[in-house]
Amino acid sequence: MIDLRYNYPVLPEQHEQFRAALAALPPAPDYLDTAPPDGYPADRQAAATWLALPDYPVEAAQVQLGTGGHQALLAVALAARLAGRTVVADAVTYNGFLSLAAQLSITVLPCPMDADGMLPAALDELCRRQSVRAVYLMPTLHNPLTTVMPLARRQELVAVARQHDLLLLDDGAYGFLEPRELPSLAHLAPERGFFVYSMSKPVGPGLKLAYLLAPAAYRPALTDAMRASSGSAVLFARLASRWLADGTLARLIARKQEVARQRQAVVQRVLGTLPYLTRPASFHIWLPLPAGTDLPALLTRLQAQGVEVLSSASYQVSPEQPQPGLRLALGAIHDEAELAEGLRRVARELAALPQPATAP
Repeated sequence: MIDLRYNYPVLPEQHEQFRAALAALPPAPDYLDTAPPDGYPADRQAAATWLALPDYPVEAAQVQLGTGGHQALLAVALAARLAGRTVVADAVTYNGFLSLAAQLSITVLPCPMDADGMLPAALDELCRRQSVRAVYLMPTLHNPLTTVMPLARRQELVAVARQHDLLLLDDGAYGFLEPRELPSLAHLAPERGFFVYSMSKPVGPGLKLAYLLAPAAYRPALTDAMRASSGSAVLFARLASRWLADGTLARLIARKQEVARQRQAVVQRVLGTLPYLTRPASFHIWLPLPAGTDLPALLTRLQAQGVEVLSSASYQVSPEQPQPGLRLALGAIHDEAELAEGLRRVARELAALPQPATAP
């Protein structure tokens, strides 16, 4: 089975790199001790230095450490008391957040978007009609749509958030793949913005670590939420701090961007003129499908062809507003011939789909 569902781009050379890095860590008694729930000061300072941008300095006090991106999002939801409240998200958005919202009885409202991301006017209209507490966004390399929100659109959304006193949750899971770093919503609106920078994609899902930028007013509640939802992992935090300091993480990110571009070349060669959305260094693509496409039947046919993919059914906020499509993940397959064969099988099935009727 050719699996195009999962998107954790762990490179073969990383395993030896990880083993050597662990062996090189200096002995320290705190590896096995109970750590501060939001991380040790030295590791928070390393994270702050990494997250700072020109014109957007970050202090160690602004950063808290979690055990992965999902746990950081959970901690934000707990600290901000989002359970039972209403959160706005893109009409098609990250399925992990939708799962978290369902667990906490958070109502997620779909908001229209264009090629630049969520529409500020549409968000404003939703806030006028509903009691909205927060907005969840992936501004830089959206999952699954691959969009990158320009700075101007981010600023417009911040203005709407300030007008309606909304919290902003910025999930930066794939931002490391973009060569140009744009400020997160937490950089732009530190009084209401949360930014989650997970190590799951830059390094690997086994490195349970995330950096969380948070507003000052929520830091005490976040510390309690971190403590209640597993706290921080000293060993992983110390390893990451070392990799930040010696340039290992920067080199690894550059290497992953290079590999992503190579896989994008395979996509371009195989899919040709088939319409799809992606970015030059993205590890996934989005294939929009005609309205009315029978997604379960299509997935069944692809499985019969030996290919596993995810459809828009996994990412849709509301089934009443279908936007049919497929997400093809390029991160887990290291053999380019196997990737190309999987893409060819998908292309054949899509070519056989009924085409929408055109107006005379």
